[in-house]
Amino acid sequence: MDLNVDMGESFGRYKLGNDQEVMKYITSANVACGFHAGDPLVMQETIQLAKKYDVAVGAHTGLQDLRGFGRRRMEITPDELKGDTLYQLGALDAMLRVNGMKMQHVKPHGILYRMVSDDARYVEAFLDAVALFDRELFIMIPRDTLIWKRGKELGLKMAAEILIDLSYDDEGNWVLERTKKARSPEEVAERAIMVAREKQITTISGKRINAEGDTICCHGDSPNAAEVVKTVKAGLERAGIPLKKLSEMKK
Repeated sequence: MDLNVDMGESFGRYKLGNDQEVMKYITSANVACGFHAGDPLVMQETIQLAKKYDVAVGAHTGLQDLRGFGRRRMEITPDELKGDTLYQLGALDAMLRVNGMKMQHVKPHGILYRMVSDDARYVEAFLDAVALFDRELFIMIPRDTLIWKRGKELGLKMAAEILIDLSYDDEGNWVLERTKKARSPEEVAERAIMVAREKQITTISGKRINAEGDTICCHGDSPNAAEVVKTVKAGLERAGIPLKKLSEMKK
């Protein structure tokens, strides 16, 4: 199982998350590309930290909404989304190149994650941008969404993601939190093991739903993110479930 975390979300003098500690326990980092969060210096520092701990790096592309942290819906055009996606991929790629690293994946951030999942206009624009940039990138997205099916049709590398530190409703939709809440590390670890072993997750009503995934996500902006990912990693290892990067799992 791959364990990914959203990182590099500080901006200037404003610090968000404990990337230094979180990076020790994960296999893939989704690095903000300056639209919803992050800046060039933060991107560079986060990439260097990932290199130190042998963590794969992907682009965490978002809406151009620093104030709303990319969690407010914006009615941009498909052409704007395509251009914005290419712009952010290019920025992260430059930082990776000068550090001797290669991009592994791309994952849309916040409300954009939902917009590209099921809105046909944005599905095509986002996939077109990724395909033009690098068809070898893994695309982290929920399984059985419109973008998942379309990406498969286009022969792109789709990686099913489960957000183990967020709540799900009975229809399988994750619940957007404007401000991340602290979850019990043990609870999140149990959810991770359930996803890996049983391919299921428990909803807010207590129902179990299908949750087959290639990668599980914890959010770096939660108050106790470092403790959560440390506990998840230890729990998976005790359960005999090794952590591997997507690029290692899918060879």
